[in-house]
Amino acid sequence: MRALLTTAAMAALLLASTAQARPKGVEHLTPYSRTADGITGPVDLSPTEMKAAGVRFPLRVAADVPAFKADIGTFPARILQVTRPMNPVLLNHNRLCGAPVRWIVVYRFGKTSLGMSVFSSKAQPVSDDSPGLCGTFNYDR
Repeated sequence: MRALLTTAAMAALLLASTAQARPKGVEHLTPYSRTADGITGPVDLSPTEMKAAGVRFPLRVAADVPAFKADIGTFPARILQVTRPMNPVLLNHNRLCGAPVRWIVVYRFGKTSLGMSVFSSKAQPVSDDSPGLCGTFNYDR
């Protein structure tokens, strides 16, 4: 009986520590495209932050739009503004942009996939045809 309680207590502690490692509202994304795999690797994303290759991008939700035209189709999307524009070195000495990143647009497609478009323009993007598109990345949840 004592061993059973110890095992149950250890399992509860493990679950609690796992929950603390990824705060509520943070989505862990696995690279689905070669671009994402080679530049960002896995990403943790929330409405206030994106963490890629150990770098934190501070974010705020700028808009939720019903129809964002991406390269692969039109989807409901969330437009995130990078609150401190930056262009750090990520994986393999790569960067998200050739200039500071100002906007990150995310949209879901398929059952478990998430697309991300990154922009450097000062104006909020409305589609992948907007000025300042740096790259598009695909992930799985």
